[in-house]
Amino acid sequence: MDVLKHANDNARTFLLYRVFFRARYYYPIFTLLFLDFGLTLSQFAILNSIWALTIVLFEIPLGALSDVIGRKKIVIFSAILLNLELLIWLFAPIDGGNKLFYFFLANRIISGICEAASSGADEALAYDSLKKAKLEKKWPSILEKTQRYTSLYFIFVLLVGAMVYDPNIINTIISLFGSITIVDQKDCIKIPIFINLMAALMVLFQAFQFHEVTQTRLPLNKAAKETIKNIFKTIIWIKKSATIVILLIIIMLSESIILQFLTLMQKYWKVIEIPIFYYGIIGSVLALCASSIPALGKYCYNKLGFKANFSICYINLLLAFILISLSINLYGVLPVILLYCTYQLIIFLNGCYIHDSCNESNRATVLSFQSMLSFSKYGILSITYSYLVTMLSNSNVERNPDIVFEISLFSFPTYFLISTILIYLIAKKYINK
Repeated sequence: MDVLKHANDNARTFLLYRVFFRARYYYPIFTLLFLDFGLTLSQFAILNSIWALTIVLFEIPLGALSDVIGRKKIVIFSAILLNLELLIWLFAPIDGGNKLFYFFLANRIISGICEAASSGADEALAYDSLKKAKLEKKWPSILEKTQRYTSLYFIFVLLVGAMVYDPNIINTIISLFGSITIVDQKDCIKIPIFINLMAALMVLFQAFQFHEVTQTRLPLNKAAKETIKNIFKTIIWIKKSATIVILLIIIMLSESIILQFLTLMQKYWKVIEIPIFYYGIIGSVLALCASSIPALGKYCYNKLGFKANFSICYINLLLAFILISLSINLYGVLPVILLYCTYQLIIFLNGCYIHDSCNESNRATVLSFQSMLSFSKYGILSITYSYLVTMLSNSNVERNPDIVFEISLFSFPTYFLISTILIYLIAKKYINK
């Protein structure tokens, strides 16, 4: 009875933990937030590079450690770091010069460790408890529900985060209560961060609600040596699993290019002449469309095979990137919807297939390998893309930055087509071997 209860409790806790952890109120104004605090664009780029590097460095060690000392400890550790990174932001001095940069440096490093710690450990906790109760077939349904609620909550987050950052809206709300106080942009900078801190406290609460189903974990003093052994054991195990190898390659090559475009999406809206007012609304529409994808993913997982599912996804992505590269005014929103929804479908299918193929002893480690490879490739792509833009800009000193960006969009379908062919050849060779 306890096993069944723990399985149901962990499934519910996983849903709430993931929903509140993933959706951040500062996402719709992320770049503006850094700049309005007083940082430069170059400092913004440096800080995000440090964030990605931190994730790459800590992803596998923390994933392997969670397989050794217990997943719940790592999940709680991640939730504590989430609250700490937001507190650092709240106390960061606006226009603080070098002091401000060091506050943000600490924030990005802690945020990177937080992401690395959470990656895979929460999923492993939920899936292992289901497997103990012989309910692992319910995992696609739980994953479907989690992604749907995360997308729906994200709509609310995008709208609220953008609204509370706008001094005009805040002044309108204040005036309704009879106040004559006038706030400016600097007064609104920390409001989304404060609201996010309230959600982060919910994340911390949910982290303590998880049940650790496997009790044979090592104490901390013996964990380091076992963690290193576990990493090498997992590498050997991965090499013997064709499904895991192919999934790792698929996510590494496809997710990195998708994330690269999503990072630049606000520039794309400008190129296709979308008014700034509609940016938040479009983000909400994307989240709403994504909320219907888990149901489709569940159907595809149950009815179609591995090869058919990912073939459909890759055809959709290639079509989306080709249409995006054409920079069609206004209607260019449609291929972005196709891209984003297909990305959500890949995440769902990956979550189903990878858990089917993993063992309890290395589940979190494998998930960490996947995340590390994806972020590493994303970092390499970011540097490559920056180099490409610099070359295009230098070729004509009078060229408008928006025109340079528009030309650079043709690199996305080109890279994606090459990577798709590469995935097919590697998968074919590996399976035959």
